[in-house]
Amino acid sequence: MNIKEAESLTGITKQNIRFYEKKGLLTPQRNENKYREYSNEDIERLLQIKMLRKLDVPIEHIQRIFDGEDQNEIIQRHLDNLVRQKKRLEDAITICSFILKKSKEPMDTQAILSKMEELEQKGGHFMEIIHDYKKIANAEKREHFTFWPDILVKTPEDFTKALCQYGSDRNLNLVVTEPGLYPKFEIDGIEYEACRQIQGYGSVIICKATKPEQLKTLYSDVMQNRRTALFRIYRVVQCLTVPVFLLAAIIAANFWIAIIAFLLFLCLEISCRLLFWKRNR
Repeated sequence: MNIKEAESLTGITKQNIRFYEKKGLLTPQRNENKYREYSNEDIERLLQIKMLRKLDVPIEHIQRIFDGEDQNEIIQRHLDNLVRQKKRLEDAITICSFILKKSKEPMDTQAILSKMEELEQKGGHFMEIIHDYKKIANAEKREHFTFWPDILVKTPEDFTKALCQYGSDRNLNLVVTEPGLYPKFEIDGIEYEACRQIQGYGSVIICKATKPEQLKTLYSDVMQNRRTALFRIYRVVQCLTVPVFLLAAIIAANFWIAIIAFLLFLCLEISCRLLFWKRNR
């Protein structure tokens, strides 16, 4: 059967089916016209992928199952992770409900933090704020990277071998999508383009994300918090500068000083707006 029929039978879009093929989760045969031909085994595998992905099992773990690892062991680890997530969500719900009950009172941040620490001592879990830094650092590191392969890369085949070895050594979900001397590959859905440089007796592989904006999704929540904090600082500065400059002008009772004060305020206002705009892009 063709890909359209496979889509109809499984409820998985053609785009996702091709994506799973790129990830190596299934390899349908091709007919004499080079079109994909999906067997009943391929359909069953697609249904297994659909089931596991609906359970939020990572693609790399699904690949391990298909490679022969113990399915029950992998599912058990995934279940343990889901239980930890559930506990973390339950604790967050408890605190949010506590805050809403106290909404008519001034927020006592220290009391709320104390309650969170009390829950943590009882085995509760909340997001560790150190992960904010890690998200940004990891995303920036993934935008471009360099490595030195063990072989001298001379041909497209050498390049593919070097990239696959790099991914294997680091346990990365790396798939070469366009072989060549300027190959393209994906790591967890992020596309990269690579080139080589010959230095001395070895090769240096330089990799760069083709769409670095995709990496921003890895820390968009952190950046949103930063933008919110920056906006609050800007509003405080804005609210304070107006009365300060007006007060200076009134005390001086001088027309020119009032004009200068107004111009200084205008410059500060424009500077703050430009700063906020640049950080918020």
